[in-house]
Amino acid sequence: MTDEKTAGTKVSPESVSLRAAPQRVTRLNRRTLAVLAGGGLLLVMGALMWSLQPVRRDQGATEELYNVDRISRAEGLESLPRDYSQVRLPPPPEPIPELGEPLPGDLGRPILRAEREAEVRLSGGPDAAEAERLARLKEAEEAARAPLFYKTAGRGNASPQPSGGAAVPAVPDLALVEGAASVTDAVPAQNLQGNKEAFARSGAQGAGSSQALTAPRAPYSLMAGTVISAALVTGIKSDLPGDIIATVTEPVYDSATGQHVLIPQGSRLIGRYNSQVAYGQSRVQAVWDRIILPDTSSVALDSLAAADTAGFAGLEDEVDWHWDRILAGAALTTLLGVAAELAAPDTSSKDGRIVIATRDSVHETVNQVGQEMTRRNMNIQPTLTIRQGMLVRVVVSRDLTLRPYRPLFINR
Repeated sequence: MTDEKTAGTKVSPESVSLRAAPQRVTRLNRRTLAVLAGGGLLLVMGALMWSLQPVRRDQGATEELYNVDRISRAEGLESLPRDYSQVRLPPPPEPIPELGEPLPGDLGRPILRAEREAEVRLSGGPDAAEAERLARLKEAEEAARAPLFYKTAGRGNASPQPSGGAAVPAVPDLALVEGAASVTDAVPAQNLQGNKEAFARSGAQGAGSSQALTAPRAPYSLMAGTVISAALVTGIKSDLPGDIIATVTEPVYDSATGQHVLIPQGSRLIGRYNSQVAYGQSRVQAVWDRIILPDTSSVALDSLAAADTAGFAGLEDEVDWHWDRILAGAALTTLLGVAAELAAPDTSSKDGRIVIATRDSVHETVNQVGQEMTRRNMNIQPTLTIRQGMLVRVVVSRDLTLRPYRPLFINR
C-alpha cells in the first residue's frame, strides 16, 4: 500500500533539477596579486638603477700589461730601407726577342712548321733520327688525309748547301710550302673576289704625281670622273667569255670649257666581260678597252669600268640559277628510290631475300647517283644575261687627252 501511494504521488516538474550545480571557482586574493606585482616592479627598477651607475676607477697606479718602453714593429717594416740611398734597383728586364719579317696569313703555319723541323734536324744528337722518322710519319698521315684535288704550284730552285762540313738539310722552299698549303678552299673559290680584283686591274695603270699641282697635258682633255653614256649593241651571256660593243648615245664635251665635242654621238666602245661568276652573284663585271670615233680614229681606254645608270659597278639584268636542273635531279632520285623501295616483297623466302638484296643495292646506287647529280648541278655557276640595248655608263678613271672632233676625211 505504501508503495502504491508513493508511486501515485505527483511531483512538480519545476522542483526537478535536470543539471547538477556547478562548482565554485577558486580565485586569488586581489591584495596578494597587488603585493606580488608591486614587489616585482620594485625589483626590476632596482636592477635597472644599479646597472646604470658609473664605474668607479681606482686612482692608484695600475699594472701595465704590455711593455711600453720597447715598441715592436712588424717584420716587414724592419726590412724596408730607411732612405732612398738604400733602395735596391730591380734587375734589368730580359731582352725581348726581335720579331722577323711578317709571314703571310695562309702560309704562316706551314713555314713555321718547316723551320722547326729544320731546327730539329740541325740540332743533331741521338734524337735527330727519331725526330726525322716522326716527321716522315706525320707527313704520310697528312698526305693520307689530304683531298684528291689540289692546285699545283711552281717549284723554285733548291737552296745552296753551305760549303765545308757535313751536309746540312736545307729548309723547304717557300714554293713547296705554298703548293702544300694551296688546297682548294670552297668558300674563297666560290666567291672569286681575288679573281675579280685581278680582272679589274689587268689593264695598264697610269702614274701621276699627287704632291704638286699638275697642269693639264692638253687643252682638250677628259678628266677623271667624266661619265660617258652608251647603249649595248651586243648582249652578254656569262657562260663563256667574250667581247662587248656599245654605242655612245650622247656627245661628250671637254672638261675645261664644255664647248668642244671630243667624243661625238655614235662612237663605238669595245670592251670585254668576266665570265667567272660566283654563287649568289647577280652582276656581270665588264671593262672598256677602246673607243672608235666615227672617222675611224681611236683611243685606248685602259680597262675603264662599266657601270649601270645609277653608277653601280657591273651590269645586272637577268639571272638563271638553274633551279630546273637541281629540282629535276632531286625529283628523279626520289622517284627511283621510291620505286626500288616498293619493288621488294614482304616475304622472307629465298626469292624474297634476293629481291630485297637487289632492292637495297639499287637503292644505294640510285642514292649515290642522285647525290652526285645534285652536287654537279649545284656547282654550275649562275648564268647572267644582259640584253641588247641596255643603257650603260663608262666611268673615266684616268685623264684622256683628245682633240675636238673633226672628221679626218672631208672634202675641202
